Amino acid sequence: MRVEHIVFLIHPCCYEPLAPEDIDRDNLQLFVECEREVKARWLATLAERPAHTLLLQLGGPAALRDQAIEYLGAPAVFYPQTEFPDDGDLAEYYRRLVADFHTHLAEFGLDFDPLNATSELWGESFEGCVPGYGGAFAQYLGLRHAPRMRFEMTVYDSRFLYRAQHWEVIPIAGSDVEAWLFECADSTGAAIFQARRTAQWIDERRVHLQLDDRRLQVCSKGGHTLWPGEPWEKGKIAAVRPYSMTLKEANWRWIRSVGMSFAAFREVIAAARVGIKPTASAREGVCVRR
Repeated sequence: MRVEHIVFLIHPCCYEPLAPEDIDRDNLQLFVECEREVKARWLATLAERPAHTLLLQLGGPAALRDQAIEYLGAPAVFYPQTEFPDDGDLAEYYRRLVADFHTHLAEFGLDFDPLNATSELWGESFEGCVPGYGGAFAQYLGLRHAPRMRFEMTVYDSRFLYRAQHWEVIPIAGSDVEAWLFECADSTGAAIFQARRTAQWIDERRVHLQLDDRRLQVCSKGGHTLWPGEPWEKGKIAAVRPYSMTLKEANWRWIRSVGMSFAAFREVIAAARVGIKPTASAREGVCVRR
């Protein structure tokens, strides 16, 4: 078999084994329902038996792996049992995963060309493990083509994405980074930065933006505000300030628009740069207004 396409299915079915009382206690029903819908899409796609496709399922239930084998055959399903390093070294773990992947290819006589193969990303979560491991596999396998993120094949962690009206992708110039923009149900915006061909959890490159501290904020996946340190209040001087974060931090941080049109928000995110030091003017001065 020639492997022309890889589906990276990362940590599927996190909510499936939870007891009802745990779901009720932590108010997780939204995510449970999302997972059920997304899992149905995974299985429906695999049931079509896509040719020359290999499924790499990292973690998750063995029953799901067995269903995939039923559809694709054992050679086309890789379910790694790779040992995680005792010292928590992620780079070493990535190397071990890729070594086990090549062992699987050799065991079944599979032909794989990383310069021509395409791939896509499924799993849980959209703002964590999926881009984190997706970029790592792309880097350590030497994929020339960046994996395609399939948002509809992922389960998100951020409640404000529920019933998002619209989303789009902006490639950040001069990098492998994509900004994903969402227009939320309440018409606010949300944007997150994801590296596609690098291991984002150990990526020290920085994303640089200019943020209006009255109309924009930075928050965690749980919605907790990280920036600015104090909320803007009427009468307070507003400012456009430089803000930067490493890509490993960006994996779980959102830029939120709380008082800006979606079109204006898109312009702010599109102006982001990766791995570029702030200019002197950005460090020394700000644009202020009331």
